[in-house]
Amino acid sequence: MVGGIFQGLWEALPEIHATDLKPSVRTRIFDRNSQLLQTLGLTDSRMKLIRIQELPDHVKNAFIAVEDERFRSHFGIDIVRIVGAIIIDIRTGKFAHGASTITQQLIRNVYLSPEKSITRKLKEIILALRMEYLYTKDEILEMYLNTVFFGENFYGIETASREYFNKASQDLTIAEAALLAGLLKAPNKYSPLRNMERARSRQKLVLGKMLEMKFVSIYQYDQAFGQELVLGSGSENVKETMEAPYFTQVVVKDAFRILGRRKVLENGLRIYTTLDLGVHRLAEQSFRQAKLFQSDEAKNDVGLQGAFVVRDVSTGDILSLIGGRDFQKSKFNRAVQARRQPGSCFKPFIYAAAFEKGTPANLILNDEPLSYYIASEKKEWTPENYGGIYHGPCILRTALEHSYNMISIKLLERTGIQPTIEIARKMGIESYLEPNLTLALGSTEVTPVELVSAYSTIANYGVYAAPRFITKIEDANGVVLYRAPTEEREAISVTTAFKVFSMMESVVQNGSGKATRVKGLRIAGKTGTNQDYIDTWFIGMTRRIAALVTFGYNSRKSLENRAPSSRVAAPVIGDFFRTLKMQMPEMLDEEPEANHLPPELLESRICRVSGLLASPSCRYTTKEIFDRDKEPRAICPVHGVSTAYLD
Repeated sequence: MVGGIFQGLWEALPEIHATDLKPSVRTRIFDRNSQLLQTLGLTDSRMKLIRIQELPDHVKNAFIAVEDERFRSHFGIDIVRIVGAIIIDIRTGKFAHGASTITQQLIRNVYLSPEKSITRKLKEIILALRMEYLYTKDEILEMYLNTVFFGENFYGIETASREYFNKASQDLTIAEAALLAGLLKAPNKYSPLRNMERARSRQKLVLGKMLEMKFVSIYQYDQAFGQELVLGSGSENVKETMEAPYFTQVVVKDAFRILGRRKVLENGLRIYTTLDLGVHRLAEQSFRQAKLFQSDEAKNDVGLQGAFVVRDVSTGDILSLIGGRDFQKSKFNRAVQARRQPGSCFKPFIYAAAFEKGTPANLILNDEPLSYYIASEKKEWTPENYGGIYHGPCILRTALEHSYNMISIKLLERTGIQPTIEIARKMGIESYLEPNLTLALGSTEVTPVELVSAYSTIANYGVYAAPRFITKIEDANGVVLYRAPTEEREAISVTTAFKVFSMMESVVQNGSGKATRVKGLRIAGKTGTNQDYIDTWFIGMTRRIAALVTFGYNSRKSLENRAPSSRVAAPVIGDFFRTLKMQMPEMLDEEPEANHLPPELLESRICRVSGLLASPSCRYTTKEIFDRDKEPRAICPVHGVSTAYLD
């Protein structure tokens, strides 16, 4: 029976061809207009194969010593090593101990998946036996060294040698060869560019094995162990022009998840993304010129960071993503990885939940000092408005325009914490939301991509569209391997979306977002500053484009003594939209009916003091949106005639 299974596998497995074992062509990442952003894999300059005859013995022996000490004597599999691995697995109760020869590793890397299973192991053994029959030991070692992964996107010993040490592989010293051989156990973990201490510990192990096998003398061992390692630049990738590195970082991770790391790096794929390079460059310009970064104190302070995200509100396509000030200095992507408190930027979700529950837009609440007992924290909570100033009774639009904290807290209390959390989740907030009243002031932590995507639901008439980075992936022949789906759901009613969007337009026209105003462009937005002024935010959006910017220190120290978000973050978004309108107006074109009210809504002018229909005597008025059957019928009694009604 076992023989039959073995024979079946033997016949089903692919033939081995030397052409399968050559270095790959580059995978290219494009923006939405097919402009090249980045390449992955091996550049043409890296595709030179090294001949085994060109390598000195100590280079070849370093890899044999640590990876396969009986390489020259076995026939593709190492029976001694397999028995030893089985004994260890039995003792530990795990199927984890490796026993693969260099030949097996080569087979696994080229033909098989990395899964751990009996079937895969049998396939690996069969193909290894077949390879040993077809090729000499030197040919197998040559193919192995030319294709093995050395970390940092470096494949093949020639690439690794030039990238890590700025020299050809035939010029490697014993110390350098031992370090490279040591990387193979966990290439990125032991990369000297990331952790030299770990790399040296592996190098010591390799040198010890070389000494044990008499590949080096004790003198050579001591000399190699004491040699100072001089690293090269560490990447030709870094020297290449790399557009939108924070964005492509996300794309590469997604592509690895979809197709697997090796397939992405070695098969010359074409990855088409959602990024618009023109939009991205304008976003970068506005972000880099942010007033916060221009002060003498901030210019060289890499701890002061930020993020900028632009997306299409209806498709979810990410048009630009900036995760920090300098990718080379910090690869931590604050746009997708950093969770921070959004402060007052959470308030539109409270308003949306209230309108979904039937709250009228002209509701009046009293802006006054209050204290609450927060049970989860077992302490009294006394929130304040910005500057400690209170404004008495006011309508919701005025409260959102100027970001009155007390009104948001009262509205959350009136609507209910759980219903508000449910609405925020439907709109796109995936992070954990603390179920207490501090939610009104943005006490939860969210990522910038998450927040701008949830805001886009408002601009998109209540429909949430999940963020997208990749549109499709093709192989080298143009065959589509993956096409990204669109993920949409109705999150809030179109009527609620219109009401909230309208109020957020007032934030820009009359309130804390004035610095975002652009002549001839309808922008809705919201400022946000969290507790102790740790972070500052602004999100602005038209019916087509939503843009977010945020600033804060890595250490979460306060931004005190700097201007509030209305003067720090909002101008950045204003500058972006202004430049976008001048240089790429087509990105802001809207359908003629984009802002036409649906038939179930109507717009009326009301008095900001009474919340009722404005009389000619009312000094402070605003247009407000109502459900058609819930429009106020009374004229303002404060400035008009209280007994007058409309027919």
